[in-house]
Amino acid sequence: MNDAVTSSLTDALTDAFARHEDDVPDAMALRPAIAAGASKRRARRRRRWAVSSGALVLALAASLVFTLRDPSPPAPQVESLVDAGTPDISNFLLLGTDRRPQSAGDTVRADAILLLHVDPDTRTVYQLSIPRDLVVDVPNFGRQQANNAYVFGGYELTARILGDLLGVGIAGGAVVDFDGMQRVTDAVGGVDLCVDQRTVSIHLGVDDATGRAAPLHPGMRPVVYEPGCRHFAGWEALDFVRQRQSLTNGGDDRDTHLRQLLSALARKLGDPVKLAKAMPVAGGALDLHLGDMSLPTLAGMLARYDAAHVPGLKLPLRADRTIVPGGDGLFAALRNGTVPEWAAAHPQFVS
Repeated sequence: MNDAVTSSLTDALTDAFARHEDDVPDAMALRPAIAAGASKRRARRRRRWAVSSGALVLALAASLVFTLRDPSPPAPQVESLVDAGTPDISNFLLLGTDRRPQSAGDTVRADAILLLHVDPDTRTVYQLSIPRDLVVDVPNFGRQQANNAYVFGGYELTARILGDLLGVGIAGGAVVDFDGMQRVTDAVGGVDLCVDQRTVSIHLGVDDATGRAAPLHPGMRPVVYEPGCRHFAGWEALDFVRQRQSLTNGGDDRDTHLRQLLSALARKLGDPVKLAKAMPVAGGALDLHLGDMSLPTLAGMLARYDAAHVPGLKLPLRADRTIVPGGDGLFAALRNGTVPEWAAAHPQFVS
């Protein structure tokens, strides 16, 4: 390109910029607008993360239930007896089994049982504790404790029996064992729990030589959890929520502690960094039963629910561990979508 052409182009560009210069805002004046726009974009990204994070928290933390060892004699293992049935997307069944790496081949029971009920109107997820010693009818095996249903037919039979008992459809759920739960709790750096009554462990004792906790043997001092709020490592949290013998209301208090642990995990998993650490561990710890529904799909359903507020519910039970007919209105509330109203009218069953 010769000098004349270059000069002509230069003059044309100079004239063009000069004509539009008055229409261009001063750069300093643009900075507040640019900063405001960037702030809005960051806020939108945070909101999108909060939605997806909250969904994963619920999908993950709701599945992180923990096993409570059942000392009753083993029952024979047989094939699954029934199909899961047609689900209702409002309810998910969460089971914690007593399977442990060192007890391969032993009979496995579902000793922590939670029904997760989602209420779209209040955007609340409720935890309904199902006592492991609840008396239920198991096809071909008669009256049994609820946790024995897993022995006879795994997750599918347990879901079918409890769904029929409560009169609700169950969309799916998850199963986790002792080792998996502890690994996930450790992955998020432990949890903060409040001990409501002096709790004495029947599983762990203090090793006087090392000052550390170890499996309880004769002559050892048991680990004791004194009332108060503090941070729990994974092994402490799981041992604490396993205890019932030293508690005022036995298994009912233990179920309350389990619900507290679930809520504490939900709060920890609200931190994106901790969530990222937990997800790889949870992938190997959970046995999902979602039918045709994937975990991301479930997360999408739960995206608008409050992961940090997960109220607990207790079944209205007789002294013989059978349910009051109709669950004193709870079953109808589960079917009709009126659990918040039922909970407000029956605070004695809410924790």
